[in-house]
Order: sequence, then structure tokens, then C-alpha cells
Amino acid sequence: MKTIRTVLDIRTATDHFPGIGRYAYQLAHSLSRQRDRGELALLCNAGASKARFDIFALAAQSGIQVVSVDAPPFSAKEQLRIPSVLRKLAPGLVHFPYTVFPYAAPKPVIFSLHDLIPLRLPQFFSRRQRILYRASLSLALLRADFVICSSESTRSDLQALLHADPSRLFVVPLGVDEAFHDSSAKASQKTRKAYNLPDDYVLYVGSNKPHKNLPILVEAYAQVRSAPVLVIAGAIDGRFSQERRNAERLGLGEQVRFLGALQEEVLPSLYCGARAFVFPSLCEGFGLPVLEAMTCGVPVACSDIPSLRETAANAALFFDPNDCRSIALALDRILGDIQLREELRVGGIKRSAELSWDVVAQKTLAVYNAVVSSR
Repeated sequence: MKTIRTVLDIRTATDHFPGIGRYAYQLAHSLSRQRDRGELALLCNAGASKARFDIFALAAQSGIQVVSVDAPPFSAKEQLRIPSVLRKLAPGLVHFPYTVFPYAAPKPVIFSLHDLIPLRLPQFFSRRQRILYRASLSLALLRADFVICSSESTRSDLQALLHADPSRLFVVPLGVDEAFHDSSAKASQKTRKAYNLPDDYVLYVGSNKPHKNLPILVEAYAQVRSAPVLVIAGAIDGRFSQERRNAERLGLGEQVRFLGALQEEVLPSLYCGARAFVFPSLCEGFGLPVLEAMTCGVPVACSDIPSLRETAANAALFFDPNDCRSIALALDRILGDIQLREELRVGGIKRSAELSWDVVAQKTLAVYNAVVSSR
């Protein structure tokens, strides 16, 4: 097949879009290493040089072009300016990392869908948020030719909730950053000292949005026998603070530590220092923190939901996230059973090796080839 110019939109690779941005950059970085990727153009913001990812360094690879545009994600500018930029590039296909994109972009168009949480858990969103989300997703499905879903669970949700054509849906799981393989005991010690953490702790990494289920986690933690400190790391949304109130009401004091948002380079050593990782989410598209923890050799206890079953396979201890007692029992077990922790540690490392970003890039290229071949 002749070389096809692919345009990948990585304008979200900034601090403002931690999840989508990381996905877009890691995919671009991994695609840049693939020999059979063909020509690749990366669409980025005009101010991308100030972003947390070194986007322009990717242009050092043969066959990669960085195209800078003054049209931020989710703005009116992107609808007006980007379609004409794309037409000048004459792409063989265009890949957007999210459901909101320039809808007049030249076809074929692919977009990535990571979850349908506003539709799965509508009680956590306002009526306006639900309407806007459904409208944007419906428009994306109308304008795009194909969709890349981050899990079978997300694909099933898309078929069930929006009756999407299954022949247009591909599943490509996420990967884990190479940095999570490289942390050491010395780095963990340095991180503990920097954040005044004890030698023994249980870790949660993620936001405090309602679907993350942190208030129930704190309730459950109060029931765990001889529990070490619970460290909660991740961006804090001030609208949601029930988990802090629960900790105060239950008299947990220093037993629950809230670190807030951390620099990405700190995360591997924070994971590696934990006795166990806990992830009580009610709904996920994939559950990347679970994969990150397993990569660092940390035993995982997490919610028994379809997406996390896919991510962790048999390498985690599962619990019912709606049942406080189930969470507490799982934590009691993983903290008290050395043999179980070792089994989960070994199984997690093995599972994470199957989900590298190079694997993501190869599977994404297979989707690109299928899309081009179908036209």
C-alpha cells in the first residue's frame, strides 16, 4: 500500500488536559518509533513549546511533521480554522483523540472514545452537562467514519446507549509509560521524604470526581484492621469534598493523607513505595492507574466492573465498589496476606507487559490501515 499521510491531533497535550493529553502525546511518541507508520503530521497548539510534553522533539524523526495552529481544543476557532489546514495537508486520514473535534474535517475521520461516564452515571452530572455530552458524542458519531474505543466495555456501552454500528468500532487498549518501569527504592525513599510520607502506606491515584467513589473508600478504610496510612493523590475538584468530611467525621486525622495533583515524574516512585494500591471507581473506560500500579509491581485491589476486569485480567483482587464492607474486607485481605500480595505483584507485572504503548501504536496502525483499505 502506498504511503498515506496520517494527521494526528495532539492539541490536548497540555497541562489543561491531563488524561486526553497524555493519551494523545504517548500515541504520537509511540507511532514515531514504528517503522511502518508512513508519513505522520502532528497537529499542535501554537504555544505547544510551553507544554509539559516535548512535541517538537518528535519532528526529529524521519517522516514526521509538526503543524502548529492557533486554534485551542473545544473552541470556535477549531471549527473555523482547522478544516482548511487539514485540506491543505491532504491527509489520507485524520485521528482526533476525543469526541469534540472540527466536524468539517476532511474524511476519513477517526476519533477515540475513552468512556461514557456521563451516560452511565447520569446522577453525577447536571441536565445541561448530560445534554451537551450526548449531543457532542452523537455529532461525533455522525461525522466520523470509525471510532477507537479504549476497552470492550466502552464499545459495548456505545452500542447499547447510542446504537452505534459495531462494524465502525475498534478496540485498542491504553498503554503504560516506560517511566513506570524504571523507578527504584531510592527514588521511592526520596518521594516519601519530600511529601512526609511514612514507610508503609496504601495508595490511590486519580481525581476526586464523584464516580471515583472516594467517600465510600474513606468509610471502608475506617473498618480496616491495623491499616497503614491511606495516601490519596490526584487533582482535587473543590466542588466535591465529601471524602475529606468523612475522614474528619470518622476521626481518621493523619490516617488519610491528601496530596493533591502531582508532577508526572513523581508518580512512579510514589506507586513503588506503596504496600498496595486501591481503586474503588464506579465506572471507568479503561482504568490507567491500575495498569500503572501493576507495572510498578504494586499489588492491586480494585472495583469489580467490566473495564477494570479487562485492564487487570486476573492480576487484581476485586471488590464490590457499592459495598463498603466488601472494600474493607478486600483491603484487610491484601494487607494481611503476604503470599497474595506476591502473587498479585508477579501477575500484575506480567499483565502490564502486554499493554505497552508500542502495542497501542501497532494496534492503532492496524486500524489506520483498515480504514484506508476500506475506502
